[in-house]
Amino acid sequence: MWDQDFAYGHGFPEQIKDFITYSHVFLPVITEAATNRGWVHQEIGYAIALNVPVLPVMLGTLPSEMIRELHGIQLPPDGKGLKSRLSTRVFHDLISRYSDASLAPFVCADLHEDRTIMMVRYAEDVLRLGATGLIRQKGALSSFHIPDDLITRPIWRLRYGPFPKGDYHCRLQRSERIALEKHARQSGCRLILNPDIEYEQHGTRARLVRLETLVRFLEDMPDDKLQIVFNPEMHQEESLTIVGSWFAATSVAASIVQGYRQTIFTRHAPTMQTRIELFDRDFDELLQASKWSAESSRARATEELKAKITVLRETP
Repeated sequence: MWDQDFAYGHGFPEQIKDFITYSHVFLPVITEAATNRGWVHQEIGYAIALNVPVLPVMLGTLPSEMIRELHGIQLPPDGKGLKSRLSTRVFHDLISRYSDASLAPFVCADLHEDRTIMMVRYAEDVLRLGATGLIRQKGALSSFHIPDDLITRPIWRLRYGPFPKGDYHCRLQRSERIALEKHARQSGCRLILNPDIEYEQHGTRARLVRLETLVRFLEDMPDDKLQIVFNPEMHQEESLTIVGSWFAATSVAASIVQGYRQTIFTRHAPTMQTRIELFDRDFDELLQASKWSAESSRARATEELKAKITVLRETP
């Protein structure tokens, strides 16, 4: 991070904290002058509190106070040997020691609306850092069956059937779709869905509208930005969203009417890799079983969904 790249009109501390929060490793470069500045110690303390690995790189006099407790790397005055001291192995070993999920800070969003608010905030935080992440999502029809239409449009009433939602709920849902789609269009997405969930309480028309919305999203995405596979055995309660290695959200309770509840969020990057590997393994196994290729999956999924839509339209 470099202060000249920070957003204007926002405080330095909050932006620095955002960078640290999402870091795989916090690597402060410590000079003699830096050790005399309280904010340097505060930033290191913030990283330690979040269980973000800290690797101080020291130039000149050895640091004091909090930094002294951390085994850092002394920069050679002539710069020789620096590459070997900051090798890939050094970082790999450091991150591995923090990969235990029990070390990760978690936040729980109890209600569906709380989940959506946090999902949008985390996704937009990453965008404000000037980055995007590959969307990995498992569950029902994904966030991309949510309309991006204005909430005054009839589609919002149709998708909920006899259980209409207020403007506040619809606005939050639309914000989730838009925020995650910004990531998907830049970095791509991998989706594991169950298109056979019938949404019985909402009715056939609501299911039809949701499938049509999803198809529009699939048709609008290029092949190289979207991979998708179906898992008809997946329960409606399952919900997992991973955005790059920036954050993950797992819902542990859900219902068709009330949506996802008790969603656990973490931004602890060192614990992300295991979740990413498990998701990708699950995706690849489902893709192999379906006999689809990653490159053709968007077209094949769209074809299947359109067939289901045709059947639903002909249902009395």
